[in-house]
Amino acid sequence: MATLATVRWRTPPPSSVDERLIIGDDGRAQLVVLRPRTVGDTVGVYEGAVSEDEVRELTAAGSDVEVDATAQDAGLGGAAVAADRIAQRLLGSPLAVAQFFARPIGAVPPIPQTLALCVLGAGLQPVEFELDLAQCAIHFSSSGTPVSWIPLPDLPMGFLTSDAEALGGVRQRALVEPGVLGTISLPLEIPEGVNELSAQVVGSWFLPGDESGEDFEARTAAQPI
Repeated sequence: MATLATVRWRTPPPSSVDERLIIGDDGRAQLVVLRPRTVGDTVGVYEGAVSEDEVRELTAAGSDVEVDATAQDAGLGGAAVAADRIAQRLLGSPLAVAQFFARPIGAVPPIPQTLALCVLGAGLQPVEFELDLAQCAIHFSSSGTPVSWIPLPDLPMGFLTSDAEALGGVRQRALVEPGVLGTISLPLEIPEGVNELSAQVVGSWFLPGDESGEDFEARTAAQPI
């Protein structure tokens, strides 16, 4: 497949968005989501068909277009609108994506002292990634207001299935098939005065044929404590 056009959504740090829409000459498009604009807990690749009219709309602005996800650029004309419309549609067609979520486990009272960090594969193909533990964190909030955060501890092993099958993800690539759920259980100390938590998951994402990996970041939905 030859690439006809690529549209990239970016924002400046610290809330860097990184998504790109790749239009091929075979009537197909891929949406690569490494730092999501919308569904923050899910990263990966989506794929679906595009029409000839949509291809014309997108290529009218050039073969390589960058869009500021925080502002509208009148110079891009209808290309940015078409790209966003296609991207939203492709979110319903996952090819290889991973959803991350975090759940405190244990009876209340006492306050939960264990956190389950989970990943769920979806789509048609397995996902491959590796966590960067130094960049991952657990964030605490009170009714939506950030309070504090702690780094992820040095984990002895990666994600495990319910049958204790090792999936990797810590100091080695994880390979998670569609429909497979993996969990890492880690100790958790909950600060006083908080009632929600979320996990910031950072690492390397490996696209097909890419041995070096690309940076990805997901943020799980806030979970009541």
